[in-house]
Amino acid sequence: MRMAFPEGLTSPEMEISEGGVILDNRTRFADLKTMLDSSKDNLKVDAMKRIINLIAKGKDVSELFPAVVKNVAAKNVELKKLVYVYLVRYAEEQQDLALLSISTFQRALKDPNQLIRASALRVLSSIRVGMIAPIMLLAIKDSVRDMSPYVRKVAAHAIPKLYSLDPELETELVDCIDFLLADRRSLVLGSAVYAFEEICPNRLDLLHKHFRALCRALADVDEWGQVMMINLLTRYARSELADPELLPQPDVDLTLLLNSARPLLQSRNCSVVMAVTQLFYYTAPKAQLSQVARALVRLLRGPREVQYVVLLNIATICERNPVLPGTYAISKNMFDPFLKSFFVRSSDPSFVKELKLHILTSLVSEANVHIILRELQTYVSMSDLAGAAIEAIGRCAVRVKAVSEQCLAGLVQLIASPNEEVVCSAVVVLKSLLHAEAPVTLLSRLARLIRSIQAPAARACIIWLIATHVETVPNLAPDLLRILAKNFVNEDEIVKVETLKLAVKLWMIRRDDCEKLVQYVLQLARYDLSYDVRDRCRFLRNLLFNTTVLAAHAEEIFMYKKPAPALQSSFKEREQFQLGTLSHALNQRCARYQDLPNFPQVSSDASMRREANSPEEYRYEEQEGLEEEEEEYEDEEYDEDEEEEDGGSADDETSDEDESDELPHSNIFVKIFESDESEEEEEESEEEAPVKAPPSKSHEKKTATAANGHPNVPKEKPEPKSTETAIDLLLDLDFSAAGSRQTESRPILNTIEGNGIELSLSFPRLNDAQYTPLRFHLHNGTEEAIEGIKFSPPEGFDIKGTSQIDSLPAGASHVLELSVDLGDSLRRVEWRLSRNFNETGRSVPIGEQVQPIRIPDEEVEKERRRMSGLNRHSAAISSPVGGEDIVKAVNAYRMPNGVFLCHTRSRKDLVILRVTDDNVEVSSDNAVFGKMLVNLVQNLAQKS
Repeated sequence: MRMAFPEGLTSPEMEISEGGVILDNRTRFADLKTMLDSSKDNLKVDAMKRIINLIAKGKDVSELFPAVVKNVAAKNVELKKLVYVYLVRYAEEQQDLALLSISTFQRALKDPNQLIRASALRVLSSIRVGMIAPIMLLAIKDSVRDMSPYVRKVAAHAIPKLYSLDPELETELVDCIDFLLADRRSLVLGSAVYAFEEICPNRLDLLHKHFRALCRALADVDEWGQVMMINLLTRYARSELADPELLPQPDVDLTLLLNSARPLLQSRNCSVVMAVTQLFYYTAPKAQLSQVARALVRLLRGPREVQYVVLLNIATICERNPVLPGTYAISKNMFDPFLKSFFVRSSDPSFVKELKLHILTSLVSEANVHIILRELQTYVSMSDLAGAAIEAIGRCAVRVKAVSEQCLAGLVQLIASPNEEVVCSAVVVLKSLLHAEAPVTLLSRLARLIRSIQAPAARACIIWLIATHVETVPNLAPDLLRILAKNFVNEDEIVKVETLKLAVKLWMIRRDDCEKLVQYVLQLARYDLSYDVRDRCRFLRNLLFNTTVLAAHAEEIFMYKKPAPALQSSFKEREQFQLGTLSHALNQRCARYQDLPNFPQVSSDASMRREANSPEEYRYEEQEGLEEEEEEYEDEEYDEDEEEEDGGSADDETSDEDESDELPHSNIFVKIFESDESEEEEEESEEEAPVKAPPSKSHEKKTATAANGHPNVPKEKPEPKSTETAIDLLLDLDFSAAGSRQTESRPILNTIEGNGIELSLSFPRLNDAQYTPLRFHLHNGTEEAIEGIKFSPPEGFDIKGTSQIDSLPAGASHVLELSVDLGDSLRRVEWRLSRNFNETGRSVPIGEQVQPIRIPDEEVEKERRRMSGLNRHSAAISSPVGGEDIVKAVNAYRMPNGVFLCHTRSRKDLVILRVTDDNVEVSSDNAVFGKMLVNLVQNLAQKS
């Protein structure tokens, strides 16, 4: 049957192309279907490229799904990747057909090519069918442990999709997120944090062991991940760390967070800069907030939309009053050096101009008020900015009383302007300035302008000023009321209401002269067309004439001096919302907005944030060809030779496990201190073999150490690079034996206190990785054997060694060797002796929680200069302290010129101690240890 032309033209089977040619959809993709059914891979690849091109243009190619899905098991890697890109787009719409290929997707999860594995997981998570949720869960559990970081990243993105499909799987998914948060690759961390925010944003307890690792990885994560991570760490700091303003010393973890985020203020991404700004605004000490000002001003050179958001945040910061004058706190002083950056430009849009004017008036002070006023006077001549500039002049006059007279004189001159908008704005500003006190000459001048000014707001302001100061001008006010009464019917509603107020006040002070005039005005208002005017008139008439009690107090009610109107800012309301959020920009609570928690009274236990080993050590290093393939895949640039690269990368990837022992860090041998008995042997070995450099602090955790019992086999040292980086400089540190001595035994319990057992403690100063060795000396002072002696270790610490003695004969002694991992913590260690249940408390001295190290002389000063600011502490001492006394108290290596070197046992934080006759200085990556060592040396000086 032949179709009529109009009917065929409007049929869904017909489409008009961009060139105006009418196409039939039934034959539109016939050539593509033919190419996809071909046996030649190159034709299929060309067809898929054309299909992906149509998808990118927004065309609907869903009808090709059956033809495309048949090629999902193709051998050609490039074709398979293109098919997966198509399936990710249409798998949710064509669920039935996609389910037919689910076994193929499961096989692809084991493909040697990482991009195929990732694409298969993407397609699997795009099928929104509840019955395959268990299959997706198994796939995600396998993928989070994949050797490829790219696959682990895709697995992190698949977790929220599965959660939205089946929320009952939250427990298993949270375990996967916890695993991903321990990942060492920055490519994965940003996506892991995103999954955390989507699934369990309130489970901050999961972040304790990952907090420090996330802080250190902040600079290496992609920009999108940096924003997510900074926002999460901000909430964590506000929930788990105490207010830095209330602490005598800066918190180590907060200092780590701020130091890690500070370089991101130079980021090219404005979202990252705004995230760091809100981090400092809400968590940093007030003295550090000045650092964000320059970064925010730099963003003002960006697009107008960026300028608007940045100016909103600056205006909110400026509205908050300074806490401590003279400091760069949350105050206006932050932006004083950049005052000219807020001057209005002719190219600025209107909303940017208004925000800049508001910021200028917020920054005004006696020091810069003349510069700002001169700039505002220029804006008065601009037609689109005149009203806002006049209001800004009024705010300057209110904020700085010293220039109020000058501003008043300028506003009075503007009243005579031919521009009605300027006159209206000037009169409105004068209303707020002259509320408390107004000169008679100015009031007279304003009253004469009532005939020429037509703007209702300006006329109402003049009447309000005369009524407020009616006692000052008792002869002028009746004349003004007479003029207004003549044209009362034609006045605006706001003018009529102010006229009624003036009439009532005149009736109070000059009833005999103005009674008839007042009654005439009230009569006009009684029959006015406006309901509000009639209502106000009825209220005033009853108050004055029909009530005895209220009429007696009418004068107190109407003539009472009211306070001047306060200067209210709309940005005060925005302080309830977090900076940089959509709610702050719109000044209203948006969906999924979370209020920032308040600081706790006391910080949570710092030992919880001690970095734990990840559930599985990833030692797979991706090869250069594999990384190039990732970039090509993400940018959708499919080259002809990509298939060869895929094959090579797959071979490289399968051999990663065999080559894991040949990592760059494994060829660096760390030589650390042994006991006194092994010193001579080490010195002899130093003469025979050159000392090899240890890794820097940031890389020590990546190399296997004696702590886990699996040391790496040292490899040949590579050729040194010509350019030295900071890490290369640290690699020159010499960790050869520096010598140490065992401390004297310190008594804890005597025979009476210990019920027959004498107990003392010494610190052998042996090297035991992150463990601090302890040596307990027990002596049986009784005449009979004591059995069942047991030391119960303190809770929350990792303990090594035997803590039980089956039997201690009479008069015999025994030594217990124990080691405790303090995690660089200063917590008190409580031991329980099970014989008499007495608790024996003993804090490990600060000097025993470090190990001596040896650094080349030329590197000591470099490291000392690096550790400045909060990482350096110094104090005066009352008397000189000998080097021998310091070595007895601190397990450090003694150098000439009063320098002592050591590092903390757990985190290997470098400590440089310098002692002179009258001063002690400690530079350390651990600020708390530095301060404690200064106090220790001061105590030694007092005892000497």
